[in-house]
Amino acid sequence: MQQISNFMRKNLIIAVFALVSTVAMAQEKCFWVFFTDKNDTQFDPYSYFDAKAIARYQQCGADLYDISNYPLNDSYINAVNTYATEVFGESRWLNAIGVEATDDNANRIAQLPFVARVQEIVSSGTMARVKTEFKETEDDKNEILTDQLIRFGGQHFIDKGIDGKGLRICVMDGGFPKVNTHPAFQHLRDNHQILKTYNFPNKIEDVYGWSTHGTMVLSCIAGINDKGQKLGLATGAEFLLARTEIDPEPFKEEVWWAQGAEWADKNGADIINSSLGYGKDRHWTRDMDGTSYVAKAANKAVEKGILICNSAGNEGDDNRWMTIITPADAENVLCVGGINADLEKYIHIGFSSYGPSADKRLKPNVVAFGQASVANPSNDKFTDAFGTSFASPLTAGFCACAWQTMRNKTALQMKAEIEKSADLYPYFDYAYGYGVPQAAYFTGDLMPAERSFNLVQEKDGVRIVFPKIIDKQYTFINVECADGVLLGYYQVAPDSTGIYLKNKDFGEGKKLNVSYNGFYDFCPINGMGGDINLLANSRNSQNGTFKKVKNEGWQTSFFLQLDHPLKSNQWNGSNTHFDFGFRWMYGKTYKIGMGLGLGWNEFICRNKDGQLDLLKGETRMKNFQLRGELFQRIAIRLWGINWDLGVYGGVNATRNITLIENINWTDNDGNALNPQPYDSKVVTYLSGAKAMNRFEYGATTRISYSIANVINIGVYGSYRLSPILTKDDPILGTKANNPSPWSVGVEIEVAP
Repeated sequence: MQQISNFMRKNLIIAVFALVSTVAMAQEKCFWVFFTDKNDTQFDPYSYFDAKAIARYQQCGADLYDISNYPLNDSYINAVNTYATEVFGESRWLNAIGVEATDDNANRIAQLPFVARVQEIVSSGTMARVKTEFKETEDDKNEILTDQLIRFGGQHFIDKGIDGKGLRICVMDGGFPKVNTHPAFQHLRDNHQILKTYNFPNKIEDVYGWSTHGTMVLSCIAGINDKGQKLGLATGAEFLLARTEIDPEPFKEEVWWAQGAEWADKNGADIINSSLGYGKDRHWTRDMDGTSYVAKAANKAVEKGILICNSAGNEGDDNRWMTIITPADAENVLCVGGINADLEKYIHIGFSSYGPSADKRLKPNVVAFGQASVANPSNDKFTDAFGTSFASPLTAGFCACAWQTMRNKTALQMKAEIEKSADLYPYFDYAYGYGVPQAAYFTGDLMPAERSFNLVQEKDGVRIVFPKIIDKQYTFINVECADGVLLGYYQVAPDSTGIYLKNKDFGEGKKLNVSYNGFYDFCPINGMGGDINLLANSRNSQNGTFKKVKNEGWQTSFFLQLDHPLKSNQWNGSNTHFDFGFRWMYGKTYKIGMGLGLGWNEFICRNKDGQLDLLKGETRMKNFQLRGELFQRIAIRLWGINWDLGVYGGVNATRNITLIENINWTDNDGNALNPQPYDSKVVTYLSGAKAMNRFEYGATTRISYSIANVINIGVYGSYRLSPILTKDDPILGTKANNPSPWSVGVEIEVAP
């Protein structure tokens, strides 16, 4: 292949980076477009709202004629649409529309006189499921069918015939396949309890397809299994089913979520279950402070009398995220975390996201089982599933039953009552919230807890004394600052000698909160300062995790790369390049990165027909190389793909050329190609330093698939712009062409 001129090489490097920048500028993006007003719009709430919605407004004191309920100005939408590729959604509450447009057209939209601002949508939706085990439930493994309700004390509701009747629940999810046929929902179909459905991405009423997630979620609210046992408590409630998610779809769901909440409001919903969230794919943890637009929509729904249950998220074991997801971070949303499906051991389930919110508010609010028995969307049977996706609907069904006993309460009042009913209340921490809500609180069957420990003030601290150790019961302990933020918290088995906490470890003005076997007590801690050192297994609550994320946004990864320079006419052997090292990147969807690695190259020329015309044998070039790279990465959430494009440069630390003489080559038929009868002889070509370039540079590209945001496996290609052989060498420089500049191979990248 003819070598590229120096001019072309320089311009190709520039073009590599210009290409991604140009694509990024020209590609369609999604934006919120916010309007300044709702001038010239008309609104009649009595023709717009369902009668049940009107009754809810009146009961909670919300204003039917609030400006947030008025429609958007159609002329504004039409004007924006002349610049947008698509208007894919709108929100009355936010006085905004969602559009697809280029950056240039977004700038034009921002100049319109009735546009308050244009903001790129930077949230990526995820369904808060960890995994699903699709297996038939066997007769001897039924316990979870009752345990997920027993943990709430749900039998108290069942015994009194409380099943959520009179409550209307909207389930917002990614699809509901087989809900219209699965036996788990036969009672809902027979009694016409599914009132309305709407598919926001497709703008149709059909929701009975697409993601199986919603089917499993709905079964945790109101499903009944093949043995007649309840999977959820609210089997008597009415339902609205809204499809607001596309899997995958990185930008539009937040608009559809807001639309879904407004649709639920219009159609009389009392409760919304959202086993969905928007978090780490494009947001920073600092954004999880209740100020996202979907969080604002959620708070608005609560103002209008709707109780919202939202999954906390499944990032509990991801040290790069370390908080909850939005809209679970909204002040008025009931954020639900997960615990192990165990009636004896009260243990946080590893994947459930920890609080607090970014602005240090208590999250999650309550917890439920993070493992559940659900309707299997693939057939007419049942299966087990894991995730806070299922803790939230289990709680939503509980809330419907609880609200049935207190119909005079507003949504915000019910949120407070649900928290008070939880089995750790008033103790709380950032793993369990206030604990698991209990039905006995609402049926009048709750028995007062007996004192299970004493707090004894000693000279230098506080000792927690346990008169009786209760098997398999943990002590929950936290240290609370004056502003309500937890300094630290932990869970530990009690000891017969008690648990001793030194005042000096906490500082003055702190409060010690303890819960054990349902009993709660507290006392002040009056130390004079010292290190934050609750115990070795204490969770540092300054950010809700064991360790603090530093330089949020930077990611470090380790990579291994193996590729093969392609064969050419002369360099026709098993050419190999191996590289390993580290990369550092900054960003979310669009990242800028650099890498540093150590590589090894080998090029082989098997000179069967005298092409090289040096020795009748084999020529091998080997070198170790210190290589650096600069690259751009676009994380294409569609299918979990990463695309890298960049440049590299390397310094050849060693340059060695070996000549192997007098090899007896034969063809496929065994005929001698090189008739010399004597053995091979190896000669190290000592002038290799002159023959090989010291420096190498070129362009690279990679496409990789991300597994759990930790491992990227992909293919790699590079084009070398610099020659390997120089023309200065008296032998090779004049006799040999350079090996092919093209290389292809595979790579694995691991982010610790």
